Amino acid sequence: MVMSAKSTSDGSVEIESLFVPLDGTEWHERAISYGLLISKWFGSTLDLFFSLADVPPLTRHGEWHQRAHLSLDTAEQTRNRDASIINNGAIHEFGKILANDYLNEVTRRLEHHGVDITTDLSAGSPAHILSYKAQQAGDSMIVMYARPQNRIRRYVRKKMAEELLSVATVPVFMVNDDRNIDIRYIRIQPESVIVPLRVEGAMKACLPYALAIAQKNRIPIHIVESNIEYRRNRSEFDRSREYLSKVLEESPVEHSFRASRLGITNSLSAAHKSSPYSWIVMGSRMRYGFTRNFWPSVADNIRREVSCPVLAVPHEEVIPKREEQLKRWIDDWLAHQDALSLLAAEVATQANRRGWAQQITSLYASDDEDRPDSMRPPQ
Repeated sequence: MVMSAKSTSDGSVEIESLFVPLDGTEWHERAISYGLLISKWFGSTLDLFFSLADVPPLTRHGEWHQRAHLSLDTAEQTRNRDASIINNGAIHEFGKILANDYLNEVTRRLEHHGVDITTDLSAGSPAHILSYKAQQAGDSMIVMYARPQNRIRRYVRKKMAEELLSVATVPVFMVNDDRNIDIRYIRIQPESVIVPLRVEGAMKACLPYALAIAQKNRIPIHIVESNIEYRRNRSEFDRSREYLSKVLEESPVEHSFRASRLGITNSLSAAHKSSPYSWIVMGSRMRYGFTRNFWPSVADNIRREVSCPVLAVPHEEVIPKREEQLKRWIDDWLAHQDALSLLAAEVATQANRRGWAQQITSLYASDDEDRPDSMRPPQ
C-alpha cells in the first residue's frame, strides 16, 4: 500500500511532493502561497498540475473550425479521422499550448523562492488523474483552493474539490480564505494547530501532520472535544483521548484540551474565531457516493464553516479500497484513449504570451458562478 507520509527519526513526517491543481484563474493560484510555505518546511517539490478536459467544450460560436489549423495532426491523419475527432483534437492542441505557456509563466514567477518546481499537464478527470499521480509519488500532499458548494449544486454538478475528496488517498490541504483579501499582504503562517478529537483511527491519521506543522513553526496544538460527539460514543473517544494524551506527553509540542458543549463543526468554528490564524488538521473517512451529497463528512462541513485552511488526512481504513478503485479507473481510462490524444511531456509553444488565464478559462475551466466577469467566457 502506498503511504502518504513517512516517519522520520524524530517522529515527524516527510512530504516529498506537493501537488497544486490550477485552472488558470487567480483564485486557484491562491493555493500556491500555501504550497510554497509548506514546501519550505519539508523541502518538498512543488508540482503545478493542469488538467485538460477529455472533450473540451465549445464556448464560442464558430471557433470550432477557426482553431482547426492548430492541430498537430498531419494532413494524412486528418483525412482519415472523423470530423468531430479532428475538431476536438484541434482545440485540445490549442489548449495544450496555452496551458504550457501558463504553467511556464507561473514557474518563472516563483523562481526566486528557491523551491524545486515541476509542472504537469494531463487530460481526463482532474480529480482521478491528480489523485493517482499523488498516490504514485508516495509521500505527497494535495494543496488546493476549494470553494464550498451547497448541497443542491454538489449533487447536480460537482467541482473538482468535491470529486477530489471522494477519491484521494493522500492528505488534501484545502484553502478556503476570504477572496476579498490579498494573501500576498497578510499572514498565512499558522499561529496554532486545531485538532478535533475523533475516533482513534482518525487521530492516528492526522496527528503526525499536526505535530510536524507545530514543530516546524514552534506553535501549540489545541485539541477540541465536542461533548455531543463524546456522548454518542464514549468508549471510542476514551480510547482516543488516552492514545492522544500519551503521544502528546512524549512530544515537545505545547498542547491543550478544550471541551465544548457544541457539535463538532460549531466547536471548531468557535475555536477558529478565537484563534483566526490557526490551521485545522483532522482525520477523515472522506465519505463518498450518494450519501456524501446529502450527509457530507465532517471535513466537508468544517470547510464550509471556517475560512482557515483545513488539512483532511484520509483515514487508514479507506486508503486500500480507494487505491484499488483508482487503479481500475486509470486502467479503464487508458483502455479507451487514442494514443495520439495522450499529451506529450512538452509541447512547442506558439501562443501569444498575453491573456493566458482568460483564454484557458474560456476553454477548459469549469463553469463557476463565483468567477468574476473578466474571467468568464464571452457570450
